[in-house]
Amino acid sequence: MQRGFIAFTWILLVGMAAGLARAEGNSAAPTTRPDEVNLIAMGDWGSGAAPQRAVANTLADYVAAQPVTFDGTILVGDNFYVPLKSINDPAWQNLFETMYDPAKLAMPFYVALGNHDCQQGKFQIELDYAKAHPESRWKFPSRWYRLELPEDKPLVTIFMLDSDKDYLSAEQWKQESKWLASELAKPRTTPWVMAAAHHPLFSNGSHGDTGPLQREWGPLFKKYSVDFYVCGHDHDLQHIQPDGWFTSFILCGGGGKTPRPMRMTNRGPFSRSLDGFVHMELTPEKAVVKYIDSEGKLVHEFDRSKAGAVQVVTTTGHDQPTKHQLKAINGIGAD
Repeated sequence: MQRGFIAFTWILLVGMAAGLARAEGNSAAPTTRPDEVNLIAMGDWGSGAAPQRAVANTLADYVAAQPVTFDGTILVGDNFYVPLKSINDPAWQNLFETMYDPAKLAMPFYVALGNHDCQQGKFQIELDYAKAHPESRWKFPSRWYRLELPEDKPLVTIFMLDSDKDYLSAEQWKQESKWLASELAKPRTTPWVMAAAHHPLFSNGSHGDTGPLQREWGPLFKKYSVDFYVCGHDHDLQHIQPDGWFTSFILCGGGGKTPRPMRMTNRGPFSRSLDGFVHMELTPEKAVVKYIDSEGKLVHEFDRSKAGAVQVVTTTGHDQPTKHQLKAINGIGAD
């Protein structure tokens, strides 16, 4: 009789725990494979305005609801549109540390510079903040650097680059390009290779293509079969697969500014005037890339094999273009 009561009590407790786990949604342990990397990518975020708050809240809820562990967020520039006075400026708390829920988004944020970060000396303050606060999620060791994730058994190599040619001296630009070529020429040690910077090589949006990057970085991407290039600058979400390119171009500049209208739709398969972010899930065999808008809706998803075969899983396509003047024509835009 006593054994029967104990057994019944144990079953009841287990059932209650399972029900509680289902109710809380994310209380179960993450189910990330040991050979899997999950990343968030986002740019053009540091406005402090309503669009940034909307994306930040949606991002926190999205990450908390996923049954995986995230290895980091890739920030592709325009981190602060507002002035930064010092590493003690309140903007650090208001626009970053508390804006991105530290409980739900407990992951490193790896930083690249945008053109707005290069204005008024903000880039140096961003570098100094990382050095002064190693405990922060803000990770920014230098203007360009190499990442391998996860650290113990890397699956992806990421080159965090500074595409702000107009704000670099000729010698600095030469040094970065030489460094990138040297790093790419090293024996490949991970299944996936990715580059991330602010300006797009290709864009259907307001700024259009960036000619200098196509001419100078493009040949390196082709020669060394770079799998992904992640960028922002245009305030929208895009996935472009140009003919003759192995690389998948991911534009995720919808992190915190009002989206701008699209200018063209003849390249795809996806380009929409939306705020949001990108979730990249990488395993040795396949990459899954999901675009999430500011309301938490999946608006585009594609798979990519290691051989470079791209398959669109679902998409909401293109927004209708609006005729307007390019903000930059074949150059490094400044807006």
